[in-house]
Amino acid sequence: MDALSVTLISAVTSGAISLTLAWVSGRQQRRDSERVQRETRTMAYLNPLRWHTAEVHHRLSLYATSVDRDGCYPPAQVLADPREMEGKGADWFAGKGVVLGSSVWMTACLFAQMTRTRHDLPFLRLAGNDDTRLPGLLQKVHAAFAACEIYYATQSSIGTDALLEPEGRLRSYREFCDLLAEPDRRVWADPVTWFLIAVAHGERRPALQRVLDALSELSAFLDDSLAGGASLRARHGAEIHRPRGGSPGTGTGTGTGTGTGAGAGGDLDATAGASSGPDAGVGRGRVPSLSPHPIPAPGPDPSPDPVLRPIPAPGPNSGPDPVPRPTPDPGLRPGPEPSAGPGAGQGPDPGP
Repeated sequence: MDALSVTLISAVTSGAISLTLAWVSGRQQRRDSERVQRETRTMAYLNPLRWHTAEVHHRLSLYATSVDRDGCYPPAQVLADPREMEGKGADWFAGKGVVLGSSVWMTACLFAQMTRTRHDLPFLRLAGNDDTRLPGLLQKVHAAFAACEIYYATQSSIGTDALLEPEGRLRSYREFCDLLAEPDRRVWADPVTWFLIAVAHGERRPALQRVLDALSELSAFLDDSLAGGASLRARHGAEIHRPRGGSPGTGTGTGTGTGTGAGAGGDLDATAGASSGPDAGVGRGRVPSLSPHPIPAPGPDPSPDPVLRPIPAPGPNSGPDPVPRPTPDPGLRPGPEPSAGPGAGQGPDPGP
């Protein structure tokens, strides 16, 4: 084989290898890009859904705990009819009505996330059987709320009202309260308000439990799908655990208690003290609990510091001094004191 043939074969082989590597590399890059886009899209839908599921579960758990303990939930007993919201000012929604108003708002935000997820579910890529389990769990939550006379079509409408177009973001609590003050817009959220009022008066407890169970199951599925921690446990733990030594007048919630939507749980704790814990709900008019470690009464010190222990006076049988004392330098020992006389004050004797 001559040199020209070898050269041609080498060139063709090198070109084929280069084209193959470029094709494989481009295909891998496209796959990586598609995978990142799918993961980003999935996180954009499932993470907000997971967060709002934990928020609504926590809020409704406060209703259930108070009803089981006291037979009612006083912080939400501020209305007898949703129509009483008409004409309410911002001071009412940020003060007396913050518990009920924010509960309606949180539920509407959950409906919005569920509606968005169901509409875009065909574009979400989930692992294993998650693509079939997620619709089933969403439907289970819808059915639980429907048993509370908040029907499926109404849930979707309430969720749409919670979205602010064209931005596509959720309305803040303040923006949602503006809708509740308008009769034509408020009427769509009335089923949620009626249900919360009934629960606050100790009614509809089995229906409430069905909602809590459905939300708990959905939350556990989302935790597993996103490889995250237990969101419900973390949400409840954020309310009942507070660093020791904190200010007792701020409550244990995550918000400010002003109802502005800055904290999802702080309005409950600062207004009504509905959460548990040693200083739960200390906010307005609550007296903080005593410290779990009371300060002992003053008395003799059972174990005084040996360094500060007083030194006993020496006695005839006291033995050696337990504390060593410095020995004066012999070279600096003073001589005999001169006696007063005729030559006193005139210096040493010069000698004979």
